[in-house]
Amino acid sequence: YTPYGNKSVELIESRTLKIAEFLNRYPVKLIVVACNTATAAAVQLLRDNLVIPIVGLEPALKPAVESSQNKKIGVLATQATLQSDKYKQLRERFSGQVAITEKASPLFVELVESAYKIGDKEFVLIQTELQPFIEAKVDSLVLGCTHYPFLTQAISQIMGPNVSLFESGLPVAQEVKRRLKTHINTSKPLGVTRY
Repeated sequence: YTPYGNKSVELIESRTLKIAEFLNRYPVKLIVVACNTATAAAVQLLRDNLVIPIVGLEPALKPAVESSQNKKIGVLATQATLQSDKYKQLRERFSGQVAITEKASPLFVELVESAYKIGDKEFVLIQTELQPFIEAKVDSLVLGCTHYPFLTQAISQIMGPNVSLFESGLPVAQEVKRRLKTHINTSKPLGVTRY
């Protein structure tokens, strides 16, 4: 089903609900929707249909806006995320404070999924994708897809040391920790990991 970024909202909702229902068959305490696109399309559907807590992702616009010195930020995400109502509402909250340059990049998902390593050819492709942000002189770049941080080294090298990168991993981990604080497992053994 991947990449999700170019799929219809209906397909993303259906697939996300099916995955969440599968996970809910196990004794889980919380589900993380570890995809900005799936969160934008289906997080409310999951919350309406499941009784356990659901933690979703959203592009890290708020910290990027707060950090930006020149008030020019970039958002790199999937087409589905950028077109979602959830993202548009988030963008609206900050659009009066900063200039936002947006770009959808299905190429980055493909590179992460298929490239053994980032060589010269891949580096040039990444550089081309980032050109709108370079031209806009952004000082903060939001990596609005959970695939994109795998390209952080190349993105940082291309954007330079004066551009800060923002992604959702740490804030989501902190939210999960906060939500599970009252449900910490102290039994032995500590549980089971399934993939």
